[in-house]
Amino acid sequence: MRAFLLICLLTVAAGAQVQVTSPILPSPVNVNRPFAGGVGRYQQWFNVNQFNAITEPMRFEQLEFFAGTSNSVSPQPLTVNCEVLMGHGKFSAVFGNFDNNWHEPPVLVSPLATLSITNVPAGQVCMTVPFTNLFTWDKVHPVLFEIRIYGNNQASLPFLFNTQGSTFSIGTTSRVYAAGNALATSGTVAQGVGMVTRMQARPGMMMEFGAGCPGEGNIIPQNEALQIAWPGITWTHKLTQAASQRTAFWVIGDTNTSPFPVDLTTLFGLPPSGCMLLTNPVNAIAVMTVGGGAGGGLAQLPIALPATGNYIGMSLYTQWVVFDPLAQNSVLAVTPGLWTIVAPIGG
Repeated sequence: MRAFLLICLLTVAAGAQVQVTSPILPSPVNVNRPFAGGVGRYQQWFNVNQFNAITEPMRFEQLEFFAGTSNSVSPQPLTVNCEVLMGHGKFSAVFGNFDNNWHEPPVLVSPLATLSITNVPAGQVCMTVPFTNLFTWDKVHPVLFEIRIYGNNQASLPFLFNTQGSTFSIGTTSRVYAAGNALATSGTVAQGVGMVTRMQARPGMMMEFGAGCPGEGNIIPQNEALQIAWPGITWTHKLTQAASQRTAFWVIGDTNTSPFPVDLTTLFGLPPSGCMLLTNPVNAIAVMTVGGGAGGGLAQLPIALPATGNYIGMSLYTQWVVFDPLAQNSVLAVTPGLWTIVAPIGG
C-alpha cells in the first residue's frame, strides 16, 4: 500500500458539512402542507440546479423547515408521527402517482417516529429531521423527499400551522400531496409549490460506477466495501458472486477518466471482451476466492487506513479482477467499480 499512502499524503483535506436552502425566496409565503394537514402523504421535488453549493456527491443527513406566520395551536409542542424517505427524482419533476416519481428506490432516512414542531417566530427553524440512514446524492439527478404522516397529537386532524414556502417557483420545486392516507397511491400535483427546506450534506460517500463482466456460469462478480472510508479505520472490501478457488486482484486507483476504462483482455494480446479495467491500478493486492461453485466464490480484504486526516475528501476508485478460465472470454471477469470519497474522521 506504499503508493496509496503516498497519494494520501499529497491530498488536501476537505471541509465539513454543507448546507443548502431551496427554494431561495426574497419573500416566502405560508404553506400549510404537509404537517398541518393531518394524516397524509407528501412528496417535494427540487431542481438539481438548486445544489450548486455542493461540489461533489455527498450524503444528506438532515432536513430543516422554517416557521411561517399565523401559527396558533395548543398543546405545545406539536408532534407528528411520520417517516421520511429521500432519493433521486426524475428530471421531469413530479406527477400524481407517488411511486412513479422516484428515479430509483429511495432511502428510508427517518423511520417512523414522533417529531416535534416548535411554534417559533417566522423564519426560524420549527422542525429538524435528523437522518438515521444517510442518502447519497449523485450530483446528477434532482432531489426528492417524501413525508408519510400517520398521525399527530391533535387527534390526527388538521391544525393551524404554516411553514415558509413558495407557490410560484416553477421549475425549481414542486409537490404532490394526498390527505387522509399516509400510503395513498396518488395525489394532487402543484407545480412551483413547496416548503422552503434547508438540507445538510456530509462529505464522504460510496457509489457504484461502470459495469462488470461475467465469469463462470455467466455470473457477474460483485464489489462492495463494508463501511465508508475514513481515517484510522480498517476499511474492509468484499468480493462476492465470483468463481471459487480463483486468484483475484483488488485494484485501487485515483482516477476513472481517460484513458480508463480500458479493455483488459486486449492487454494480453486477445480480442476485446468488454471486460473493462475502470481505474488506474495504483496498487493491486492478490487474494484467493473461497466457496463452492459458479458464483459461490468470495474474498474479503481488510485495508488499514492511515490515521492522518489529510486525505479526507480524496476520491478512490476500487475494482476486483478475477482470473477465471471458465469465464466467457476464457481469461477473466471483473466487478463494477466502487467510487469512494473519504469521509471526515468519525464517518
